[in-house]
Amino acid sequence: MENLLLWGLVPPILLLAYVWKLDRVEREPVGLVVKVFLMGAASTCAAAVLESLAGVALMYADLDESSYLYLIIDNFLAIALIEEFCKRAPVSRFIWKDPAFNYRFDAIVYCLASAVGFAAIENVLYMWQFGTGIVFLRLIPIHSICGVYMGHYLGTAKAAEKRGDIRRKKQYMKYSLIIPMLIHGYWDFSMTAEKDIFYITAFAMILVLTIAAFYNLHKYAREDGPV
Repeated sequence: MENLLLWGLVPPILLLAYVWKLDRVEREPVGLVVKVFLMGAASTCAAAVLESLAGVALMYADLDESSYLYLIIDNFLAIALIEEFCKRAPVSRFIWKDPAFNYRFDAIVYCLASAVGFAAIENVLYMWQFGTGIVFLRLIPIHSICGVYMGHYLGTAKAAEKRGDIRRKKQYMKYSLIIPMLIHGYWDFSMTAEKDIFYITAFAMILVLTIAAFYNLHKYAREDGPV
């Protein structure tokens, strides 16, 4: 049990602390970050319910479960879209109007808090089911990468809203869901398609996106400004 908590919870929390410290202009209230982390963790319950309903709908669609069409619908829509929507909800629904959310980089901190809260619970559940041998795959930061880009686009959407540019706000709100969904969906699809070419491209994608995410984190922090 101690190993489950160590490998499942510590890496996401350390990553969140690292990004919180990058927010040098005006660091977010620790209590609010913890609140979003817990809401992200709780959102796993909503995701589980919605994914179960999506699974039932797929059963009635009567698709061949080994077909690429089924795998694409399952991984991109029934899993990735639902999970990214649930992870975004604590920020887009509950933090959006909070006075503390007043800089673009704040959205990255809060989205990452929600994402790593979600990932922490998912990590523990996966390791409980499959053992700590799966730890390497669970440490691959797919939720964290998605959280960075989700936060970037949400922060840009909030800035557009403040300018009164509703068209741009809607555009970036869509990006904040679609971009993470595509990243997450392709990773999950590649892991279930069980083809070497998909494994290779997925790991290459994650490697590139991880490097890009760390680079962009520092870039976004340097270029941070009020929304």
